[in-house]
Formats: sequence, structure tokens, C-alpha cells
Amino acid sequence: MKILYAIQTTGNGHLARAQSIIPRLKEIANIDIITSGPKNDFLLEEEPIYHYCGLTFFYTDTGAVNWLKTIFLNNYFRFIKEIISCPIRKYDLIINDFEPVSAWSAKFKNIKCFELTNQYSMGLKNTPKPNNYSRIVLHAIKYIIPSNLGYGYHYKKYTDRIFFPIIRDKVRNLDISRSDEIIIYLPTYSPSNLIEVISQLPQNKKWTIFSADVKSREIISKVNLEPLSEELFLEKFASCYGIVCAGGFATTSEAIFLGKPMLVVPVEAQIEQQFNAAALKKEGVTVIDRFSSKNIDHISKWVDSPKIFEIKYKDESKEIVEKLINDYSNLN
Repeated sequence: MKILYAIQTTGNGHLARAQSIIPRLKEIANIDIITSGPKNDFLLEEEPIYHYCGLTFFYTDTGAVNWLKTIFLNNYFRFIKEIISCPIRKYDLIINDFEPVSAWSAKFKNIKCFELTNQYSMGLKNTPKPNNYSRIVLHAIKYIIPSNLGYGYHYKKYTDRIFFPIIRDKVRNLDISRSDEIIIYLPTYSPSNLIEVISQLPQNKKWTIFSADVKSREIISKVNLEPLSEELFLEKFASCYGIVCAGGFATTSEAIFLGKPMLVVPVEAQIEQQFNAAALKKEGVTVIDRFSSKNIDHISKWVDSPKIFEIKYKDESKEIVEKLINDYSNLN
């Protein structure tokens, strides 16, 4: 059996869980990997055989999804050429983690495509949803990845089509402790804006900001600034008092597994993060719309008495692969 595993490279979450799923697939089938999306430095153990531009989300300066630019600035002619050229006929099955080129190529060439991504959970009946979400946008997201069958990931098993989050071995094997350090990873915020807010808080905690804007370690106004480093981030993640992060699925799932308090700041107009935040808020996690002075009371309260939402997720990677292969057999 020959399987194509297709991955979206926006953010690290899709690539991170591929580290657990791909070795399981290799135990039972021949596997090739393709990716599409922006350049990403996250390393897989095996190089993709193809990388496509695919479709890209554009963002405003404040980190919100700019839907006008996303609709009008994507190169649809190139996207169609990629769909046509994608060598999909060589494979028995496509397993797709929110990667549109292979999904649409499989649809047009009548190859089975199974969707396996946290975005799939958003449209399921019993999953928590934010107030006033756009049903049009949610409906559009469903059509980004046409598929024969789908499964999702979520923090809890709201339906039988949901698996627990995939937690990387790198995270499972961390030695967990608790210091007085709070780490911040908010990629859409500048360090200077974050420091301005931190300076208004009681100085009874140590603060460390991880940012792509930081090129070398420095200290400004008693706040530690660190360049992006997976090794250092995981080390501090394991020992921190708590984490301030966006609403991305991978980081929030790992915080739940590690038992780390979260202050979640979902990206404005990023519908997946808004859905994740709604589910986390239901479990008592503190969610704010902006890390800014207007929310200083909420931030202070969280620092003083954060709520811990903890689940020691079991490794379901073997069960996931077995389920997909069994479903494939039943469709044939």
C-alpha cells in the first residue's frame, strides 16, 4: 500500500504531529510526504518529495486574518497548476492535514483522501463554538480540504470522530517542575508592546518573551528576550509558572498535557483560534482578546491565581493509523 501524507506548513502544529503519525504509517505502508504553504524551519525526520505554494492566509499588522487580501492576493492560476501536476495517481490513499493541493488533486482524479486535522473538529455538532462566529467562513473552511472521510483532533472527545491531541515525544519526555517564570509566545506582538504591558504588572514574577524579532538574548526593563529556539523553549515550558500564548492548537494542547496554566490570547479573526479559545474558556482557562493595558486587571488576576486545565493525553497514534487503514479497507 502506498500512502501520501500531506501537510500544511502554516504554524508548527501540523508538522509537529506528523513526527508521531508518519513513523506509525511507515510500519504498514510506503509513505511519501508533500507540504504546501509558507517556508517553515520546523524539521521533519524525512524530507518532503514535493513542496507547493498552495493557498496562503494574509494577516494585518495586528495579527488578524485579512480576508480581503487572502481572497484576492492568492495566485489561483498557480494553485490550479499545482493541483494538475500533483502526482496523486501513484498513491492508494491521501492522508491530509489541512493541505489543499493534494486534497483537490485527489478529488479531481478520484483518489481517496482522508482528512486528519484539528480544523475538521470545528464543524462537528457537539464541539464548543464561540459566540457570533461566521458560519460562512466555517463553511468555506470545510471546502478547503475536500475529502472522502474525516477525523479531527480536540482537547476532549466531543464526538466519536475526534482523537485526542498528538503530543510529541519531545514534550512527553520533559521533566516537569514549576518556577516563578512566565513565558510569552505571541508571534503577532512586538516585544516592545509586550514589555509595555508587563511593566504595569506587579513585579513578583520573572518574564521571558520568545520572539522572531529577537536575534540574540537580551534583557530590557527586567524582561528576558529570547530568539526562537525549540530546545530552550521546551526547557522553559517544562519549568515555567505559566504561559501566555495565542490560541494555536499545538501549544495549548501541550500546555494541557504539561499541566501549565495558560493565558490565551487568540488571534483576532483567526477562526480556528477563536474556536479553540471557546473550548478552553469552557474549561476555566483565562482568555482575553488582547494582551494590552485595557485587560491589565484580567492579566493580574491570572498571574495571582491561574486555573490549571490538565489532561495526561495517551498516545493514540497507533489507534489513529489503524482506524484510517480499516476505514480505507471498508471503502474498497
